[in-house]
Parts: sequence; C-alpha cells; structure tokens
Amino acid sequence: MSDIAEGRHPRNDRAWVLVTALPPTTGHEDLVRFATRAAHEAHLVLCTQPSEPLPDERHAALRAMAARPELCGTVRVHRIHEELPQEPADAPDFWAMWRRLLLGLGASEGDLVVASEPYGVELAAAIGGRFLPYDPGRLANPAKATRIREAPIEHFADVLTEFQPYLRKRVTLFGAESVGKTTTTRRLEDRGLAIAQPEWARPYLELSAVGPEVTAEKMHTIWQGQLAQQQAAEAIAARRRRPFIAQDTDLFSTVGYWLLKGAEFGEPDVPTALWADAADNASDLYVILGQDAVPFAPDPLRYGGDRRESADEFWIDLCESAVLPWVLVDEPGFQAREERVVAELRRLFGAPLDYRRRGAEYESVGDMA
Repeated sequence: MSDIAEGRHPRNDRAWVLVTALPPTTGHEDLVRFATRAAHEAHLVLCTQPSEPLPDERHAALRAMAARPELCGTVRVHRIHEELPQEPADAPDFWAMWRRLLLGLGASEGDLVVASEPYGVELAAAIGGRFLPYDPGRLANPAKATRIREAPIEHFADVLTEFQPYLRKRVTLFGAESVGKTTTTRRLEDRGLAIAQPEWARPYLELSAVGPEVTAEKMHTIWQGQLAQQQAAEAIAARRRRPFIAQDTDLFSTVGYWLLKGAEFGEPDVPTALWADAADNASDLYVILGQDAVPFAPDPLRYGGDRRESADEFWIDLCESAVLPWVLVDEPGFQAREERVVAELRRLFGAPLDYRRRGAEYESVGDMA
C-alpha cells in the first residue's frame, strides 16, 4: 500500500543540503539529520574555495560525520572546490550556475532543498525542486559558524565532533616536582578550557600492592600506562567538547625521570622505543613551571625526598634536545601563573578559522546552521 493511501506524506528520493561549513558545526549536523528524515538520501554539498582555511579538513570531517553508523549510509557528501561568485550580484547567471552544478551532481526536478536560510527558495526553484526549511529562527540550535570563527575557544562546544581534532590543542605542564602542575591542570578544567589528565604514575605508585619504590619493572609499567592515558584523552575531550587537553606530565616526563633515576633502578639508558613513543605523542606546547617562586612541599613519592631533584634548566634542555615547543612560566604567585598559562594557551590556539566573507547573501549561505 502506498504512503499516500496510508495517509502518510511520501518521502522524497533526494534532499540537497548546501554548506560552506566554515567551520562544520552541530547545526550542520542537525540540518543533515533533518534532511535524512525528509528524504531517502541526503546529498550534502560542501563548497570550499582555495583561499579559505582548512578546506580539506572540513571535507574530511563531513565525510566522517556522514559515515556514522546511525545514519545508515543515507548521506552522500559532494565537494565543489573552486572560486565561485559569492552572491547573485556577482554574476548574472548565478542561479543558472548553481542549477548546472547541482544537476551535474545528480539533482533532478522534484528534489528537496533543505536549508535554514532564505536562499533555499531560489535554489529550489533553480532545479525545479521544493524548498523545505529547517529551523530558520535558530531556535532548536543557535550554533553559527560566524560566532565560532570570531571566538573559537568560547564557542568550541558548537564545533562538529569530527572537526574538533583539527582545532584542539594538547598542552603538557612540565617541570620539577612541587611547582603546581596538578593545580594548574585542574584549574584549566575548572575554567572550562580543558580536560585535565592527571599524572598516571602517582596513583599507581600509591597502591599498597605496588609501593613507592621505583624499579625498572615499574618504570616500564608507568611507560605503558602513561602512553595509554595520552592516547585515550582525545575521545574524552571530544565527549566533553573542550578545546584543550591539559596533561599533568606526559611521556617526556617519563623520559626525564628515567634520565634522572635510571642508574639507580638499574637501567641507565632510556629505551629507544620510549623516546619514539614520547615523540609520536608529543604535545603542541610544554609549559615549564618555574620553581624559584614556589615553595617545595615534601612528599614521599617525590624522588628528591625533601628537595627538588631537578632544576628548570634540566627540563628546558630536555625540550631543546627533543625539539619540543616550550615556554617558561615563572611568575610569582599561583594566580599570576594561571593567567599566564591561559594566555599561552590562547596564543597557541590562535585564530585558525580567521576569514572575512564579503556580501550579506554569501554570509548567509556560508553560515547556514
């Protein structure tokens, strides 16, 4: 029995969704999901220009979204990568051009055009189709690409999950014992900037079945655990939609302590594979917290006992020898240090999506959902 006979509205064969996705947002995701409910296939057309930032990464992110199991293969991603007129006033045949482009991709009369912007009316008319608007008032999801471009850290939660890794930065708090690494990573999490990844070795060595004495076997276990924790962090950051991963130590910290204590636990040479693992999982920035203005807090798990085992220069030299990006933060007082670290994170993140569009119509097309 047909859908009409059963009193249901028939689904179209195809729906077309046109985006520039600069950047891809959760709004684009909602728009595509809506299109998959309105038609058997949703054809997502990504329009990128060579002058725009991250065109290949935007394409890869949308393809990854389309491959989600829950979409059941109903989304087809097309890409148009060339400099095109940005608005109807730029070309007399603007809508005829889009008719040729979409028909060339497989559009036909009767197809749907799904959009959150008024341009969808003209585009649907150009292909002989029907316009089906989705959330034109942005009431269901206020995410907008323009706001993300202007303030990507503040609006990071609106970035499409599959695109987040291209923007997210990983930072390791580095340096000697008792300089505030744990406190600083937790503060970055409290401020909503990062997920805080704790030192893996400490809770391991605090287990009564393990004990605080460091041996070669335990150092190999620390290596294994720290590596696994670092590799698992991206998924956690994606789930929590944070722009930074802040690590309280990493595998280069393991390298550093191996250099300091290897002779004592019977394995003086740092394993070549540990150097390789550390390099393969290196952070985008190493923030060395200076020790001069921070009083030392004795701790039985700290190698130096009642004093620091290493100087700031040791960690700086390690960064230099491994060709790691680093900055020394040695302001007096934890608040001043925290603000300096936040400033360094913002500098590191930069403005990866900085791009100025021209023309109101083009901004509307570019900022769909």
